Amino acid sequence: MKNFFNKNYEIILYLIFGILTTVVYFIARFLTLNLSKNALLAVAVAQILAILFAFITNKIWVFKKAEKAPLLIQFLKFVAARLFVFLLDFFITWLCIEKYGRFFINFFALNHLNYQSGITTFPIISGFIGSPTLANTFIWSMFVQIAAIILNYVFSKLFIFKNKKQ
Repeated sequence: MKNFFNKNYEIILYLIFGILTTVVYFIARFLTLNLSKNALLAVAVAQILAILFAFITNKIWVFKKAEKAPLLIQFLKFVAARLFVFLLDFFITWLCIEKYGRFFINFFALNHLNYQSGITTFPIISGFIGSPTLANTFIWSMFVQIAAIILNYVFSKLFIFKNKKQ
């Protein structure tokens, strides 16, 4: 077990901080959505906070063996790479929530679920999936976050926090 952890230390830490980044993203997105009722503003706020959180955790704990480049250069590369995911998130939000949200709610049969019983009655959960619109937003947000964890690891490993040997 110790050998497995030592061999996969970077990936394990990346996944842990990726999950924490996703938590930061979801809290920021749904708080902003509940306060502003604007899905695109919620994406922008959530992405900015997630990018800042991810950069700090990746720089300090995940990619310790990375070459020592100037902090500003690494940050700008990090933001540029995250911009792709940010734009992907904006596009998916616009397409699957704003423009064709009704279609996807019907497609996933989200309008046939009972949101007045079970787990969706807990206040914190109802803020994420307590209606067909919120459930659709949650599904697409999860899709983007899973893609983000994968894409951002590749970008970080290959372009931003490269090891000295690479």
